[in-house]
Amino acid sequence: MKANVKAHTDTKTVAARAFARSMNILLKFMRLYGFDHVRTATQFQTTWLELCAAVSPEDDTGLLLGASGSQLLLDGVPMETAAERSFAEMLSAAGVSSVHFSPRVTQEELARFVRSFPTGRSTSAALPEQLKTALASASGIRINELRFIAEDTATADAKLSAQIIARTMGPQAEQFKEWLNDPHKLLQLIAAAEGTKGGTSSGAGGGAALVPNPAGAASPAQQEDDIAGIMCALTRIGQLGGLPDAPPEPGFFQQQLSSLPERAQVTLRQALASLAAQTPANQTDEPVLLKLAEHMAIRFALDRFERGDVRVNAVRQVLDRMGQEIDSLRKVLGAHEQKMARAGLAVESYADVLDRQFWAAVPEAGKRTVLLSPEAWCIPPRNVRQYIEELIERGETDLARSILQNYASCIANEDAQARRKTAAGLSEFAELYASEDGRLLLEAIRRVGAQLTLERDAELQSLISPAFVRLSQEAAKQRCYAAIEQVLASLDGIEDQRPAFAQSLRPRTGIENRMPEFIEEALHAERIPPGLPDLLRLMPHLAADQLAARFNRSGFREDCDRVVELAHELGAEGVAHLRGTLRAGPDAEAVETVGLLSRLDAFAVEQLLADRVRLLPRAAQDRAVRQIAASGAPERGRVLLAVFERLDPLIMPTVLDEIGILGDISALDRLISLAQGELPDMGTPYLRVKAIEALGRLRATSAAEVLRHIVEAKHVWRWSHASELRIVAMQTLLKMDPEGARRLLPHSNLTAADLSMAALDPVPDSHWNRQRRYPRLRLARSISAATTNLKENCRLEIKLMNLGGGLAACDRHLAPGTVMALKLNPGLRPVRLQAIVRGARTQAITFEVADIELEERAKLRRLLLDLAAPSSAAGQPSGPAPASTR
Repeated sequence: MKANVKAHTDTKTVAARAFARSMNILLKFMRLYGFDHVRTATQFQTTWLELCAAVSPEDDTGLLLGASGSQLLLDGVPMETAAERSFAEMLSAAGVSSVHFSPRVTQEELARFVRSFPTGRSTSAALPEQLKTALASASGIRINELRFIAEDTATADAKLSAQIIARTMGPQAEQFKEWLNDPHKLLQLIAAAEGTKGGTSSGAGGGAALVPNPAGAASPAQQEDDIAGIMCALTRIGQLGGLPDAPPEPGFFQQQLSSLPERAQVTLRQALASLAAQTPANQTDEPVLLKLAEHMAIRFALDRFERGDVRVNAVRQVLDRMGQEIDSLRKVLGAHEQKMARAGLAVESYADVLDRQFWAAVPEAGKRTVLLSPEAWCIPPRNVRQYIEELIERGETDLARSILQNYASCIANEDAQARRKTAAGLSEFAELYASEDGRLLLEAIRRVGAQLTLERDAELQSLISPAFVRLSQEAAKQRCYAAIEQVLASLDGIEDQRPAFAQSLRPRTGIENRMPEFIEEALHAERIPPGLPDLLRLMPHLAADQLAARFNRSGFREDCDRVVELAHELGAEGVAHLRGTLRAGPDAEAVETVGLLSRLDAFAVEQLLADRVRLLPRAAQDRAVRQIAASGAPERGRVLLAVFERLDPLIMPTVLDEIGILGDISALDRLISLAQGELPDMGTPYLRVKAIEALGRLRATSAAEVLRHIVEAKHVWRWSHASELRIVAMQTLLKMDPEGARRLLPHSNLTAADLSMAALDPVPDSHWNRQRRYPRLRLARSISAATTNLKENCRLEIKLMNLGGGLAACDRHLAPGTVMALKLNPGLRPVRLQAIVRGARTQAITFEVADIELEERAKLRRLLLDLAAPSSAAGQPSGPAPASTR
């Protein structure tokens, strides 16, 4: 007999293990392919047959598959293999302790069981509910879940007795839960229980008669202890009411009440009666025990506050204690909070909830009294903010201002806790201080800055400094320049006491970083904002550097003039800073000061730059020349002429162009000498071309004789000067003396085509800082070119070009300022020139011709004439002068 039993057990064990493995494989197939896939269907049939073998009708105990962590249990015995670990872990994660398969299980029930498991992105958290739904009517499969219930050692015995009672009175459990969620029924329950004892309280119609406190007036400490005891009792009631089978009889509720002092019992009855009066019958949106606890805590704190038993800051301590008790009750009853916590959402502290409700219950007069008192810091910032916003909406701005002033004064309170909380409050509603004319913000910054100067506690320094930074940032954001001045003054005061701390604090205020924004907005405003000039004078070095940078980015005369207007507000210190930078600063920084300083002190630029320019790299020289030319200073021609001889030869043609454009006749003698061939050291004949074009723009009739000689001079039967020089001289004569030039033209052997591309004259009163040198010319086809002097040469496709420069597509990036030796390959006769990169865009550059031999320029002129599109404009354009068309 024993042998037969053992054999049967071994057979069942083998079949059960086979079923567990098949079930694990089936679930994997379903996740991969879905239930209706052919592979899943085949595996399902195998699993069903193995289940039938494991739960034979001869054995009515069935099969119990359990899960303990990652271990799968078979009738409580761990399986020896770990192949089904994922199946066990899925059951454990979902809170399923075991699954029982009875001999009555059907194939359809097994299919519903399998379909309930998660697939794809589904999670196992919902598995128990899915299994319950799928197997609601099944008799062959039963799911057993794990349940975790909060345990309190103080209620362990009561819970045990409640479970014993529940076994005999289970059908009435739901009725008891309904009583716990209805204040009217709770009053009836208390009254009924008191009636059985012959007490002094009776209930009728859902109410309860209130009795005077027989113990007389209790001290505040006793009252607080009573309230805390009541909340502990409510927590025990909530725990027992939350059991699956809770005791329904009134005697249990009365048992909890009888454990309280008589004073506490009366207080509970009064609070419950008050809550019942406020709550319509059968209308509850949260557990009544929780609402009752909140009601008692708020009422107790408010009564003590109104009687003056405690200071405002002590109210928070009372509410903190009450909040801890209510939080325990909420953990028992708060299903909503539990769901939020499981979802990863923050749940507000119950002390904060009580504090907010307490503040809402404080009368208007009480709120004003507290917020205008030295204890205003005790009120949480959110409550202060809410009340101030309400005052502003009602138009009571004077009261709101007074409250803000008083709150800021609390930063100097002797109590460290007061300073800590005030700093947090100032950070939270800093924008309210800047909502009017900025005087409140200025005063708040002054107070916080003064406290930072005096504060010796390192921890408080780290808490007060964020408030100072937040107020400073708000001042900068709202453009309260007077308040920003106060920030700088406070920083200076802090630096006198603690230099290192002030240096770490200064950049956090963000004022220096916002200086470009202040300047930009002032340039676009109708007038300079009040207070900004004073602020600029407080930071003259920074302001001067920012103004110089902004001046160099200005493309319009009006913008430059506005920058100069702001720069004059800096006074002598700002100009002195620019002079010092130009004299001894790094090359890159020195060059950036040249443009603005040309307007403020052109004589200093002439002297300082002349001494230094020879030592500057070519790119810095080019930058300085272009800034001086674009500055609009009346003396800029004299400055350019003073540095002309000391410049790199590739920069000299740009100087001559700029002198001609700005119309400075003081340079006539030097231009005429250059036209005659008196070139500086290292100067090339290209300078003669540029000097002649400049004379034409200046309409220098005194140079007409020199130009005629260039056009007419012959050596035996050949012309003495290069054709390109003669063409430019004739173009200039046509501007100075049209009649005389026309008489000379037939004898010059120059055609109308040769004279078609003349240099452009400057446009009077142009809004642009720089003007076009030559007419815009669009090519009928692009010109191939290549660099020959770079470490890594590149190829270009020139799409736009004139005698001064062009626009080209390039196969690599070239930085602005790069000097290129270009070889243009239009056909059989290449053209060679040197150019400077002016601008770089995505796969395109603009360049300006820096030097070219006269014969090469003649070839370039003929090439452009051949490629000029019919629609190319020959007149003076109205726009700026991009480098590509100079």
